[in-house]
Amino acid sequence: MSTSANTTGEDDGFWSRSSTCRAVEAEGHELGRAYGLAESTSRTLATLLSRQARTKFGGANPAGRATIDGLAQAHATATLAGLGERLVGAKSWDDWLAGVAVPPPAPGLPDYTRDLDINLEPSEPSIDTYARVGLRAGESAVVHIRLQKRYQPDLDRHLYENSRKVELKHGSMPMVCVMLMWPPAEGPGMTGRYEERDATGNLTHVFTYMIQKAWEVPAEDVMQGPSTMMMAPLTRGARERMPEIVRMMSERLKQTQARAETVEKLWTTAYWHMGLVCDVDEAHRALGDLLPGIQRSPEYLTIKGHAFLEGYSAAQHEGRLMAARDLVLRQATARFGHDGDAMASIAPIDEPSEFEALADRVLTADSWTSLMARSNS
Repeated sequence: MSTSANTTGEDDGFWSRSSTCRAVEAEGHELGRAYGLAESTSRTLATLLSRQARTKFGGANPAGRATIDGLAQAHATATLAGLGERLVGAKSWDDWLAGVAVPPPAPGLPDYTRDLDINLEPSEPSIDTYARVGLRAGESAVVHIRLQKRYQPDLDRHLYENSRKVELKHGSMPMVCVMLMWPPAEGPGMTGRYEERDATGNLTHVFTYMIQKAWEVPAEDVMQGPSTMMMAPLTRGARERMPEIVRMMSERLKQTQARAETVEKLWTTAYWHMGLVCDVDEAHRALGDLLPGIQRSPEYLTIKGHAFLEGYSAAQHEGRLMAARDLVLRQATARFGHDGDAMASIAPIDEPSEFEALADRVLTADSWTSLMARSNS
């Protein structure tokens, strides 16, 4: 039996409507944003402070620079921000950095963000499974089960042409059953019948296939094997029965003795499906002890990893801007006192490079006015 599926990076709305998939993406994005802010903020502060210190103290100091770089590697933003204020009154590198302890480096990017596969191809509209089943008198037939994720206006023709290929290879047309996974997959192009006609319009062949709607069948009807069991969370009344459905799936999987990778894939796919009918808390309660295994699965971690990197990337500009703005405001306030109008004039600046230019002058300017006048010149 073979199964093909692409459930990552869907662009058809299926996964964007799944509460579980959205929750994984939100978790990854927030973790990536937090890491990105900590890294970019500390790195920016370290760069600007080292530059200011060289200017103020008249030269570089390798030991001092190593301390500042160590704080950046530790993502010690609070310590670096405090050193920004402290630099205003410091007399030397040693005076400035006296008593500063460097913590261990911050952890690197999570393992699940490394070596991610980026699939630029459009996702397939279905999950297709083929199996040979035994019939009476020693005969067998090929069964094609198609789990339809989104609407295909030419599905009748597509299934017929695909079935003819199977016939050429195996000697007979397969039995085809299409399970529509959710209502948006349904449409007029799916009739269960395709008529082949010759050039003159005469009917030469009639192809038929079965259509089932997951939301209309009971969970028991899809429990025959792993290829259809993943549909159970989408079946009739599934939300109210979800803990029972999870138990049924677990028991059935033990009976089928499916391979570990098949079981892993089934539970991860079922998890996304649960999100179409349940909120996240309901899904997690229903899964119970099964949830940690799902959260360790490659597909779960791939989605989380992509979201982490998106959040991480988006935070780079924000962190750089926050760090430079905070440094300038702290140091200018320490030197010139609080000035609401001057601070208001700074607020609209959204380019880190402008704040970095202010940081290069804030320790030598003699007032808010001269600092801002040179900035606007």
